[in-house]
Amino acid sequence: MVCPCCRSRHVIRYGHATRTFKTLPVGHKKIELVIDIPRLFCRACGAIRQARLDFADPKKHYTRSLERFVIDLCRVMTIADVAALTGLSWDTVKEIDKAYLRGQYTSVSLANVRYIAIDEVYLGRKRKYITIVMDLQSGRVIHIGKGKGKNALKPFWKRLKHSKAKILAAATDMASGYMAEVCDHLPCADLVLDHFHLVKWLNDKLSLLRRQLYHQADVLGKEVLKGSRYLLLKAPQNLKPHEDRTRDERARLQAALELNQPLETAYYMRERLRLLFDCNTVEQAQTELEAWIGQAQSSGIGILMEAAKKLTVWKPFILNWYTHRISTSKLEVMNRKIGMLQRRACGYRDDEYLKLRILHLHKSTYALTG
Repeated sequence: MVCPCCRSRHVIRYGHATRTFKTLPVGHKKIELVIDIPRLFCRACGAIRQARLDFADPKKHYTRSLERFVIDLCRVMTIADVAALTGLSWDTVKEIDKAYLRGQYTSVSLANVRYIAIDEVYLGRKRKYITIVMDLQSGRVIHIGKGKGKNALKPFWKRLKHSKAKILAAATDMASGYMAEVCDHLPCADLVLDHFHLVKWLNDKLSLLRRQLYHQADVLGKEVLKGSRYLLLKAPQNLKPHEDRTRDERARLQAALELNQPLETAYYMRERLRLLFDCNTVEQAQTELEAWIGQAQSSGIGILMEAAKKLTVWKPFILNWYTHRISTSKLEVMNRKIGMLQRRACGYRDDEYLKLRILHLHKSTYALTG
């Protein structure tokens, strides 16, 4: 035996102390070890300490094997369930998992990052938003910023500069703040506008036009337009036929479109934009996009004319998708996982622990536990 303080071997026994340690359960039976631990007097430094144990860390009331067991369980169970199974307190289980995750994610390397996606996640009324940056090749979350907008990204740009990583392209939605930030801080990288968000943005415009036409329509027109919102948002191949014409989605949509020429034009223009991303080459896509913009400008329909102005500005960022086939889809999946993580845990009071759990989501097979 050696002195825990100075590592000297000139020690003698100086009584003992009885300690109780929680260890691995057997089935549903909780197990405790009661051990008499020798106290040692060091002749070299004069210290009186308990002898070190191979199976437990100093000042901890559980064994290392139970600690590893808790870390594994936290990947697939809630903290409350782990605490009930092991006999440890809720706070102890959380601190064990938090200490493990802190060791794993003290610093997140950016050295090999080439493609990134940026988006915000809503966490509720208390925390509002966080901004997430993901490495699209590995699926790792590499930055979590408080709030949204440029201030949330400042620490990331600073780290990226020091890492000397060479970002080739970044995917974002149409949020002007993120687009400007990418253009300012990554002048050599291509900005890729996510095509899912692009179509969703035009869907919102289409829904707005439907509401405007509904308020202007007569009684018959309102009856036809009523309930047509989801039909307009569906892809044509997903519309369900039915023997009863009043329940036939294709027939109902066609009736709504025939009654409103502006709505019909906007609907088919939306479909044409969605099919833009089926083009085989960037040259074909550019020709189709320029034709779409020209037709929208001359349509005389407010939402299409507004869309034409936006797409004229966004055109190079939309076409960049043909050079870098990236989008924010992986980040959208991560956003849903974060939401489920929050719900399973009934929220997180500890901001640092929530951040660590998010950073670990890409590694966990059971990523939706709280």
